Amino acid sequence: MSVVNETGPRIVGRAPGAPRRTVLLTGASGVVGRALLQRLDDLDVVCLVHRSPVSGPHVTAVPGDIAEPMLGLAEQAYAELAAKVDAVIHCAAITDFNRSDGSLEATNIAGTGHVAAFAVAANAVLYHVSTAFVRTTVDGDRGRTAVGYASSKAAAEELLGSRGVPHVILRPSIVIGDSVTGEIGAFQGLHQVVAGLFAGMVPMIPFDPSWPIDFVPADVVADTVACVVENRVSEGEFWVSAGDRALRLDEGVAVVIEAARVLGVSIDTPRFVPPDMFDRLIGPVFLDALPARIRRNVVRMLEFFTIYLRSGDTKPSSLDQLVALGMRPLPDQRESLRNSVKYWAAQKGYVRREAERAA
Repeated sequence: MSVVNETGPRIVGRAPGAPRRTVLLTGASGVVGRALLQRLDDLDVVCLVHRSPVSGPHVTAVPGDIAEPMLGLAEQAYAELAAKVDAVIHCAAITDFNRSDGSLEATNIAGTGHVAAFAVAANAVLYHVSTAFVRTTVDGDRGRTAVGYASSKAAAEELLGSRGVPHVILRPSIVIGDSVTGEIGAFQGLHQVVAGLFAGMVPMIPFDPSWPIDFVPADVVADTVACVVENRVSEGEFWVSAGDRALRLDEGVAVVIEAARVLGVSIDTPRFVPPDMFDRLIGPVFLDALPARIRRNVVRMLEFFTIYLRSGDTKPSSLDQLVALGMRPLPDQRESLRNSVKYWAAQKGYVRREAERAA
């Protein structure tokens, strides 16, 4: 049985008594992949593993590489894997903004093509994890380095449209840690901003404080992906973003500063300045006066903000539609961010230092 809901995605219902399904998961050791392994407990999961090992109940690891034709597998192994896979979840990607060695294209674009070819061979729906910043562009020099990642994900989406493979595109915004524990597989760009704030390296922020900063916890992204897979959604595009529920930039900064002060880290609230004023008058003097290491960190933070704030745009959001499919609602944004900051601070020793001071 198949139905089309009012906003478009095609859903294929599961037959009563159907056997457990098997999915191929790429990027299982990444931020979204790790969260997915904790969520996909009703499926058998085959993880295509390139470097980092993974394990778990109902999890099988297969060495491979999406950057290689046939996923780097021998012909027989490729055919056998395709014969048992019912769906493909493609999370593997290079997210480093500063890559200029061709690996963005090899992994994010060509790699997606190889995964699509496998999905065709397996007669499986491909669930492609893209980014909510896929349409990001930049004016001027700032953000030009970082926009390469977004461009590679846009190209991957275009490639899928030309391959004839049934696919669903999921576009998460900034991914932070688990909404309750703050735990995350690897610290991301937002954590670098938190580090800069804790270190007092962000005296000013050249963006409008009212602009939304859109983030979603890793467990919410995992729940979204699992929800569409479990419901056998076979086409459509989903924006996994807070949308009009996103915090304002100044609200997000306030959460970080409050968390720092609770831990005994005294930092001044950064001053917000108009972007054009910073670029014309403040930036050249301010950046040149910084030591080289700090200057590099500040430039990376500016790149991050430029891509992820983009002129105050509010991202589309499909969360209400996804909740109707069974996904749990978006948790409180402030609490989720607070938990992510607390987890990061604990891993970096700030909690221990505060305990030592109290003793």
